[in-house]
Amino acid sequence: MFKVTKTKIISKRKEKYLSFPDIIKSPKAKDRFFLVYRDGDGHHPTWSNLILMQSNNNGKTWKKKNSFPLKIKSNDYVWNCPRLSYVDDILYITCDQKSGTFERMAQFKTVQLTSKKEGDFFRLQETAIPGMLPDKIIEFQGDLFCANHKIKNIKNELIQLVSWSRDGGATWYDTNIVAHSYTKQFCEASVVNMGDYLIAYLRDNSGHKRNIYTVKSYDGVHWSEPEKLPIFGQRVTAIREGNKVIGTYRNSDLTRNKGTLYKDPESFCYISIFEHDLDTGEIEVSHIEKEYAHNQYHCGYTGIAKVSKDSYLVTYYIMKDADNPFIKLAFVSKAK
Repeated sequence: MFKVTKTKIISKRKEKYLSFPDIIKSPKAKDRFFLVYRDGDGHHPTWSNLILMQSNNNGKTWKKKNSFPLKIKSNDYVWNCPRLSYVDDILYITCDQKSGTFERMAQFKTVQLTSKKEGDFFRLQETAIPGMLPDKIIEFQGDLFCANHKIKNIKNELIQLVSWSRDGGATWYDTNIVAHSYTKQFCEASVVNMGDYLIAYLRDNSGHKRNIYTVKSYDGVHWSEPEKLPIFGQRVTAIREGNKVIGTYRNSDLTRNKGTLYKDPESFCYISIFEHDLDTGEIEVSHIEKEYAHNQYHCGYTGIAKVSKDSYLVTYYIMKDADNPFIKLAFVSKAK
């Protein structure tokens, strides 16, 4: 099980809606971390910024490193949900851009911001990766993979995809289906390289239960049938730890199937962390922080990075009693 040793507010602005954070540890300095999030004028903004933060002391203090504005009025697009990756010691911010506030009708494109200078001098490149909510870039068997999902039609039906690159991310090639169903809405994949195979954690967006599933692939192209896990929530982010996966997500397990969910002021959802033993199939879940259920669309979308043995940083956005959502960081360790 896990315990939270402390939490820290990374950014909070009364007049701004801060959301969708991610975090990563630098391979060039053991105490250095980067955190990215989006600010804007709402959950579906008309103007936006990607804010990149840097810490040189394992997350204790942070400073703004860079920002990237984008507005529908002047740029035709706004930022959506960023993810951080390192490829050959190059820092990547991978993020989708959308052309409007109504996602079923909006156009999406995925771009990469890359920096060889640890957060300075970014190069922006549009990619051929289709869809929205890209995952981290995953290295596997000499190629790069980036998963995301696509809205198929105006009914908001979804399909989970993955694109791959053979030239270090300069060009993205064929897109393959990770999971597709006519009764379930698979999306928001988080892919983990387990050495001999890839495992992806998926959200089923059909109904309010939002079961979490896994699929596996031994080549990054062909994927197994989805297997349902006994946990509920959305936007899993996960990292490998030996034969286990450590993941975080917005947990809706304790609020599902309640008809008065949005009316009951004492209903809660949770920011949670889990450990999934892939040998035994056992899953242990611990809660990091709780949020009012009526605010559940304004919290979660976590990021996780390992600090040292049994020690992690988990970032998320949350609203609580504030005017707008803000960015928090939890220092989490395995309970002894």
